[in-house]
Amino acid sequence: MKITIREGMVPGDTLPSKLAWLESIGFDGIELHAASMQITHDELIGIMQDSPIGVSAIEGIPRLLDPDLAVREDAVRQTTERIGLAARLDAVGVLIVPQFGRTAALPDLSPWKTGADLEHEMLYTQLNRLAPLARDAGVVLFTEPLNRYEAYIVNRVDQGAEIARKVGDGVATMADFFHMNIEEADIPTAIRESSDHIAYVHVADSNRAQPGMGHLDFRPGFRALKEIGYDGWLGLECSRIIGDYDDAIRETVAFIRHEWDAA
Repeated sequence: MKITIREGMVPGDTLPSKLAWLESIGFDGIELHAASMQITHDELIGIMQDSPIGVSAIEGIPRLLDPDLAVREDAVRQTTERIGLAARLDAVGVLIVPQFGRTAALPDLSPWKTGADLEHEMLYTQLNRLAPLARDAGVVLFTEPLNRYEAYIVNRVDQGAEIARKVGDGVATMADFFHMNIEEADIPTAIRESSDHIAYVHVADSNRAQPGMGHLDFRPGFRALKEIGYDGWLGLECSRIIGDYDDAIRETVAFIRHEWDAA
């Protein structure tokens, strides 16, 4: 098991300064998605080669289902570039958030098809375009199930796994403890039932603060991950941190390692 963190949670004005902070705290990796996406791929790779911190994953473009064709095509182009970058950086792959919002952005064409019908079909169309590229590059596109208050297409791990099954190689899903806390009847069961398609994991507590600051018991879920043979990245993704930032993050890394070992 290795611990990573979303780039937007890392203090520092430059990527090298962020990586130095991560090393001092005890992280193994970083999930790239913010300022690092604005520098050239060659420069980014050069910076990462000088650091012991690895790249766990790269965020994709959340506009694959945009109503505007030009925007969708640009999202496909950028995702394609990030697939190549993920391969060069030895990352798991590219994180895909299919859509945000509780209603469809595409038009309702009832009685033929609703906006939701169109968005579901568009998602498969886009993933079928991108999956062969990911497969050939040796990485995966993995969907992130979000809770019902943030999205509607993929809320549970089994829904992400079903998409992966239908599209095939090159597509997977992930398990996010915060979202699972809302959507899953039983977190360990959800993990076990989608075992073949979980490529990545996010951790945050029930209140979306750092693990240990809410009411989630991580051990049963960690135990299920061990049972399915998952020994990959655990990515810290929180909307708030309680306490002094550096001390709180350092304690969180220690807490995650302790709970994993105890599971």
